[in-house]
Amino acid sequence: MKEKFLGRKTEMSILQKNYDRNGFKMAVIYGRRRIGKTTLINHFIDKQSCRNVSFAAVERGEKELLSMLTESVLTALAPELLGTISFPDFEKVFEFIGNAAMQERVVFFIDEYPYLAKQCPYIQSLLQKIIDYNWKSTNLFFIICGSLVGFMKDEVIGEAAPLHGRSDLELKLRSFDYLETAEFLDGYSFEEKAIVYGLTNGVAKYIRQFDTTQTLEENIIEQFYSIGGYFSEEQVRTVITSDRQNPALYNTIISAIATGHTKNSEIASCAGVNDITYPLKILVKAELIERRMSAKPYYLLNDSMLEFWFKYVNRAASLINAGKGEIYYNLYVKNNIHDFMGKIFEKMARQYVYSHIGQNGIPIITDITDYQRSIVDENGNPEQIELDITGWNGKEILLAGECKFKNSKFDREELEKFLKKTNYLPAKHAVLCLFSLSGFSEYVKNNSEEILLISIEDMYKDGLDG
Repeated sequence: MKEKFLGRKTEMSILQKNYDRNGFKMAVIYGRRRIGKTTLINHFIDKQSCRNVSFAAVERGEKELLSMLTESVLTALAPELLGTISFPDFEKVFEFIGNAAMQERVVFFIDEYPYLAKQCPYIQSLLQKIIDYNWKSTNLFFIICGSLVGFMKDEVIGEAAPLHGRSDLELKLRSFDYLETAEFLDGYSFEEKAIVYGLTNGVAKYIRQFDTTQTLEENIIEQFYSIGGYFSEEQVRTVITSDRQNPALYNTIISAIATGHTKNSEIASCAGVNDITYPLKILVKAELIERRMSAKPYYLLNDSMLEFWFKYVNRAASLINAGKGEIYYNLYVKNNIHDFMGKIFEKMARQYVYSHIGQNGIPIITDITDYQRSIVDENGNPEQIELDITGWNGKEILLAGECKFKNSKFDREELEKFLKKTNYLPAKHAVLCLFSLSGFSEYVKNNSEEILLISIEDMYKDGLDG
């Protein structure tokens, strides 16, 4: 049975608007693996009434790629010619597609374009020529898609790329946010939906591994801690090291960051190498990690699935292979899920704030960050102030918040600590907000007239209503 298409309403609308315009149009769609690019494009194509050519490039030789493309083109546009004609080169295939699109709308979709471009480096210049001198006068809707984010940015839409300036739409697909993730998880509680969001990083392929006819715990054990589970070492290796040399080094770097070694020197020490500038740059470019600026720059993972795997699954590999993964989960992981979710909940809170700017008491802000500052308290003692979220408009702080993903209510002691920290903020009238998994104690409710109290129920219901 075909899976129900969920999410991507905005992306579908943008694609449709471009398709509905007359003449040649070109769309470049890119994003990390498993994010749902091919699913989105195939769903879009299914909605159209025109003929379409879909070609998935693979790591094959030029001759085989030409043969595969020829078969795809003839099957879609001239099935009566299958087996009777062949094309001597890619230029003739592209001209054939252009001729078919002279009088009617035709969609031509190249999936995993970097494989084709790397095997046939001239293809970029050839497509430039074909677009300028053949396809521009047709009704072709041309879609290029790729998972190698750095390649797509530099070699397809970059200023020095042959195809630069020819696309009408450049669309980067991102992971689903926590509300979009929830669309896949009917029957789960808000807390369970949030945890799945954290475990999957909002990646469509990962979310679909969770079967809501099973409990969340059964899913975690089956997919992370069982032989044959989807989130295996091989799957993680594919995410991190695809198309990279020295995969062991990249794995070690990700593992180091996931386990709290975030500064350059700490990561290098874990990796056992003196200079890791280049691999860090590659991982930042691939958007697997993020470089945060401070007095001493540090790195964070952009993928919470990888963070969970390296923190709580990696060291259990031998036990999992021996069929004992569930024992490890029950002993060492089960009671740490809420700790793992702390940073994820902050991310969800940021998404909530962004989606409610100008509503529900949320001010107009342009950026949201965490906040760290060294201060001297009223007793002259040095102290480090940390806030989970601060909302900025330019250089002015307009919002400050704290997030608690705990089984206990946000209580008096936590409220007082939060208010004490806000006294040191360089902001006079910042909106204060608290986010809590388990709600708020009566004391907090009765002493927070000027504070926005946002429960996890509010985060989901307000989002769905909006």
